[in-house]
Amino acid sequence: MSQAAREFLRKVAPPQGDGEGRESFAGFAAPNPVESLLPQGPVPEEHRSAVESAAERVAADEPLSAREEFALEAIIIPDKRPAVTIREGDYGMVHPLWMHLNSGQPKANLRAAIPSVGRIELPDNPESPYGGTGFVVGEGLVMTNRHVAQIFSSGLGRPILFNQGQSAAVDFLKEAESDASLRLDVREVVMIHPYWDMALLRVSGLPAGVRPLRLSTAAPETLGERDVAVIGYPAFDPRNRPDVQNQVFGGVYNVKRLMPGRLTGRAPFRSFGKDVQCSLHDSSTLGGASGSAVIDVATGDVLALHFAGIYLKTNYGVPAADLARDPRLVDAGLNFARGAPPPGAGPWDAYWAQTESRESPLVQVPASFQGAAGAALQTTAGGTRVTIPIEISIDVGAVRIAAGAAPAATAPVAAPPAPSPTADVTERAVEPFHQEDYSNRRGYDPSFLGIDVPLPDVTDLDVLALLEDGSPIIPYHHFSLAMHRRRRLAIFTAANVDASPARRKPDPSKLYGRKALSRLGETDMERWFTDPRLRGLDQLPDKFFDKDNKAFDKGHLVRRDDVAWGDTYDEMQAANGDSFHTTNCSPQVGDFNRSNLKGEWGRLENHVLGEAAAERLSYFAGPVLKDSDRLFAGLDDRGKIKVQIPEQYWKVVVANDGGTLRAFAFVLRQDLSDVQLEFAVTPEWAEHMVSIAELEELLGIVRFPDAVHRADQKEREPAQTFVGGVRPKRPRHD
Repeated sequence: MSQAAREFLRKVAPPQGDGEGRESFAGFAAPNPVESLLPQGPVPEEHRSAVESAAERVAADEPLSAREEFALEAIIIPDKRPAVTIREGDYGMVHPLWMHLNSGQPKANLRAAIPSVGRIELPDNPESPYGGTGFVVGEGLVMTNRHVAQIFSSGLGRPILFNQGQSAAVDFLKEAESDASLRLDVREVVMIHPYWDMALLRVSGLPAGVRPLRLSTAAPETLGERDVAVIGYPAFDPRNRPDVQNQVFGGVYNVKRLMPGRLTGRAPFRSFGKDVQCSLHDSSTLGGASGSAVIDVATGDVLALHFAGIYLKTNYGVPAADLARDPRLVDAGLNFARGAPPPGAGPWDAYWAQTESRESPLVQVPASFQGAAGAALQTTAGGTRVTIPIEISIDVGAVRIAAGAAPAATAPVAAPPAPSPTADVTERAVEPFHQEDYSNRRGYDPSFLGIDVPLPDVTDLDVLALLEDGSPIIPYHHFSLAMHRRRRLAIFTAANVDASPARRKPDPSKLYGRKALSRLGETDMERWFTDPRLRGLDQLPDKFFDKDNKAFDKGHLVRRDDVAWGDTYDEMQAANGDSFHTTNCSPQVGDFNRSNLKGEWGRLENHVLGEAAAERLSYFAGPVLKDSDRLFAGLDDRGKIKVQIPEQYWKVVVANDGGTLRAFAFVLRQDLSDVQLEFAVTPEWAEHMVSIAELEELLGIVRFPDAVHRADQKEREPAQTFVGGVRPKRPRHD
């Protein structure tokens, strides 16, 4: 990969000024090539030495270390081709190479274009809630990629039908650090182009500030190399290095960004089984940017519809000038620039002819209907065409032949099943609301109880999954965890629990049920989601728990209700959403996980929170990961996998009792007999208590801090409650 990065850098690194205050893009054969490679923007201190040595080695054409490869891909190259966050419809360039985009006509053109670019929403898609980017190109018309539209619709040409149970919308805001939304439903899929990776959607209700962008009619090969900006919603791309993506995007995906670069000509690319002549550009599309607008910063015109890219090589777009030559698109009302030549013939004509000549699917006709008097039958590949000289009228639920038909033709056609009274009430798998900006997660607070309670240590560092900065601790709102990269499960979790009424209902005007906090409809099902800061191979996806023949529940290690608290409703909602990351999930059978089924783990969770006399608790929890754990054959997003299923789970509860820490450790077993594993458990909590030292011996690689050891209550007199006297139980939210 480092060689590809070197070659890409040769194309984009500026060696010197061009006499007009801008850098050249010819290569880096400058008097001081190292200086031309070094980032001109700020460099994180922890990466500075790697950046400097990488620049020196690249200039000398020497091999790079792993740290230097990361510095090259995550810091040096993005300095030349940044991904700039858009906030409140504006941006600010800090990269010296692109400062000219901060003023004058380029700034005016790009600011005018930003409101017309939106994110394609897929509310009914269980795999991904976002499909890509789209932008306004005509009155109520949004252009996106064919491969995006085909997520929720089927067919080619016109007209196009939505897939059963699927819908789409376009949100023209969705910026970083903002919950603001301007979402319009897609009313119609106007067209899916049979040649280009392009589709047209229709929306209604566009506000005045969201105007159709003008499509250029200039052929890309006549434009030379010129500045462009890609506006879209880059997503996490599992094909590319997660540490590099997280460094470039700051862990924030699917928000509106502006990515400057250069138009670099035209070249063929294989698209939907054919070679098409594409526009090329070198903007950063590291995270994928399907459906984004490639905009000429000098004119504000859209030069291309971005549809594909090869990381560290080039990006491909559908040339707007070629779309202007297709009369079907001109007739559709697209906003092409003036002076366009009249539409003419092109390589797409044959594909349109093939699409438009296809016969509509034919209805199979019952055998009794084929003998009708005067009927003409024609057999085709799609079925049987019947021409009958009678008049047909249709009633709901049945088909009847009007008067005058031959007796043989009056045989009733079987009516479709009557719709269920609740047919319109469907269950959707929907991700609970969660913040997509991961930069504000503070995680577990060691000083939460007023007495320092540090995180446990993991003695075998080689088993840990790491964030891009090398940290093994993954922070969320009100809790943190550490992941076992081979087992793809948490080694431990650490949570802060605040049971005070003020923090459980900070805004009396709001609803606090599980559905309300998660922004789910009454019939929606929860779809858990992976953490984009970690590699997919280091965590289990939601699919593993949904495609396991219901062998396991999605067991919260950190209970949702424990961390759903805050000074504001937004804080509470953010913590609620974080608990649905699959990193916080461990496979547990229902009888063990659910308190309503008298499951041991669920009952212990209720006991911890419901019986605690103190309003604040901290706890550590996780599975006991043993080499002897049995394998379960399941599925992840890549296919079949085998996962070792923990047989035991543990929890250490810590509370401040009048200035003295109290710690209680528990180990529970789940009954896995229904999944070919044999264990039972008794209901008495005292029988499950263990000492901290015993728990460390059981876990092997986890060591608790001295404060927890000193607070261990196992060898002390049993208490009726965790701390102090008994207090009334609080009502639960779920």
